[in-house]
Amino acid sequence: MARHPHGKVIHSVRDAFGLIQVVETADTRSLYFDSLVEQSRAFLHAPCTLAFEYQASLLEAILAFSNQRPIDRVLMLGLGGGCLATQLHLLMPNCLQVLVEQRAAVIDIAHQYFQLPKTDTLLPIEADASVFVKEWPLEPDTRFDIIVIDLYDGDSMPYEFSQGQFLSQLARLVALQGCLLFNLWISSSGTTRRVIEFWKNLPGVKLDFQTMKHTGNLILNVQFEQGRHRIAPTIDSN
Repeated sequence: MARHPHGKVIHSVRDAFGLIQVVETADTRSLYFDSLVEQSRAFLHAPCTLAFEYQASLLEAILAFSNQRPIDRVLMLGLGGGCLATQLHLLMPNCLQVLVEQRAAVIDIAHQYFQLPKTDTLLPIEADASVFVKEWPLEPDTRFDIIVIDLYDGDSMPYEFSQGQFLSQLARLVALQGCLLFNLWISSSGTTRRVIEFWKNLPGVKLDFQTMKHTGNLILNVQFEQGRHRIAPTIDSN
């Protein structure tokens, strides 16, 4: 097997976007793109444990929201190894999860190496997130109770996902009194600031922040008052 700074490479593929590697140690299996930034990690001997603090925080926020109202439909933008989707499926097997990932190879790896279940309530879709949110039909029964935004390349969130047009389209996809959960990076100050400022400037929006203790992740929880977010502006916040 090929060597990697963090273990042995057990799977490697290159697509139009770059390199994808699955790296294994005696205890873990991890996903890397074109950098040494770990995208996903699974514990081989504790597969039902979320490895990253930010994933546990996202799951906690989803479960807390479910105590306020039923959750029937969840949209996740960005898949990685699918660890969060798998854990949520174990807890809410009847909840439909639409999982948007632009790299077909990542979807295949999530199934083959990270045990993402193949079931009718988990729907992986190969698509660019910006195209998906623009083209998804806007009907009451097609909106999502929760949208999780975890969109990163090898190093940071691409610029386009911090722009007003994309964020406005997200607002129209979430159900009345729904919730948006962003995984942001403190070190990516430009994109993180633009995302936060966009939602701060909207009426009828409640923001909650949770900074991870051991990493640079910042979880932004955006919740809406009923009926207010349909008029979200499409201008960029710079």
